[in-house]
Order: sequence, then C-alpha cells, then structure tokens
Amino acid sequence: MNRIAIAVVISLLAGFVVGAWVSGDNAVGTASAPTAENGLVGSEASTEERLLRIERIITEERDARIALEDTIAMLFEGIERLEGAGDRNVAALKARAERENTTRSSTRSRRDEAEWMRDYQERRVARLVEGGFSDTEARRMLEQESEAAFKALQAVWDAQHSGEALDRYSDEFDPSAILRSEMGDDAYVRYLEAQGQPTAVRVTQVYGGSPASQIGLQPGDQLVSYGGDRVFSVNELRKQSMQGNPGEDVVIEIERDGTLIQLTVPRGPIGITGTGANVRGAIGWGG
Repeated sequence: MNRIAIAVVISLLAGFVVGAWVSGDNAVGTASAPTAENGLVGSEASTEERLLRIERIITEERDARIALEDTIAMLFEGIERLEGAGDRNVAALKARAERENTTRSSTRSRRDEAEWMRDYQERRVARLVEGGFSDTEARRMLEQESEAAFKALQAVWDAQHSGEALDRYSDEFDPSAILRSEMGDDAYVRYLEAQGQPTAVRVTQVYGGSPASQIGLQPGDQLVSYGGDRVFSVNELRKQSMQGNPGEDVVIEIERDGTLIQLTVPRGPIGITGTGANVRGAIGWGG
C-alpha cells in the first residue's frame, strides 16, 4: 500500500468523523427544540438535560477523533515498516549484484591475463622472426628463457639447502647469464637486437674522482666490453669488475660517436651508472 492509497483512506475516515460531528450538531439542535414526546415543552425543557446531551455528543466526537488519530498513526507506522523493508531488500539485491559482478570481473581478469600473455609471447616470436631467426629458433629461444629462469631458482635452492654461501655476483644465480652462456655471445647479440634491446652499457653518469672520470668517460658513451668480455648490462659490468686481483690493469672498450676506443682502468668499480639490456623473459621472478 502506498502513500496515495493511505491518503484516500484517511480522507474517508475524516469524512465519517465530520459526518458524525454534523449529525451531532443536528442532534443538539433537535434536542434544543421543545417536543411533546420527551415531555419537555417550551420553558419546561430542563437546561441540565440539554447540557448532558451536548456533553455526550462532544464526548462521542472526541472519541471518534482519537480513534481516527490512532488509525492514522498505525497506517503510517505500517508504511514506514514497508518502506524500511523495501530499502533493505534493495540494499541486499544491490550487494548481491556487486558480488556477482566482482566475481565475473575477477574471472574475466584471469582469463584476459592468460590471453594477454599468450598474445605477448606470439608477438615476441614474430619480432625474433623479423630479426632473422626462424619460427622454430624463435620459439626455442623463448623456451630457453624459461629454462634459464628455473635453473637460477633451482641453483639458489640447492645452495641454501647445502649450506653454501650465496654469491650474488655468481652467474649461476643469474637467468640472463645462464641464457647468454647457452646461446653464445653472437646469437645472444642477435637475440637482443631483434627485441630492440641494447647490446652495450650506455653511460648515464660518471662519478667524480672515479677511474671513469680520470680516463674521460662521458655520459652517452657505450661501454662494450670489460677485460675482453662483452657486457650487456650494468649487472654484468659489476660482476666483471669484482673479479680478478686488486691493482691489475683492465682494458675496457667503449663506443663513442660510432668509433671504438680502448682505455685502461684499474681492476674494480669504474664509477658509472648506466642502462643496458633488460631481458624480460629471463628475469629471475617466480618460485
């Protein structure tokens, strides 16, 4: 039942009360008129009896009004209960819809992620093919990436459970180093180039007072090799510089404006920051 229906009922009830009130007024008028039936003619009509009739009529009207007020209060209380229940039902339905939508979104998200990864791998295969590899070679390289990542994880596990100290500079725990070792430098260079990855360390900053500043390295130089070994990333450069004996000289090769230059630095950190290859598929994530 809505508010319009309640208003109609209230109007009808009010009409009944008004009718009763009017009838009461008429009754008062009738009682006031002298009649032969009641034995009160003219001045013989008792004023007290007339007052009693008027009081009775007023009491009946008051009782009817109170009853009407009680009825109205009950009706509005019922409306509030119905509206409250409706609000709760709406809230419950809305919450249920949101939960179902969240579940569908989560399922769709997992499916979309899987589809995105498959598409991404196919795009990588296509780029390697464009770089000169056959489709079979390209797929084998991606397989080697995942194998290298697992081998690095396994090496860490073996070292931890055998009590060996973990050397963070060891190629044994570096998926990129494992992949490069299995491919060989020539194939690894082609593999990086096909993916748009750099094949040398690009110098971005030279520390003051460092060997790099003393030999004149500059931001923008490409550091190609250290001690005769190719370096494709800052991580590889760091590992190479930590090897060998202190005090010995090491030859580094840089490319500047298309020209290869060989320079000599003491073994150890050379004092640069830089960017290099970041092989996505060979990063040691997972478990």
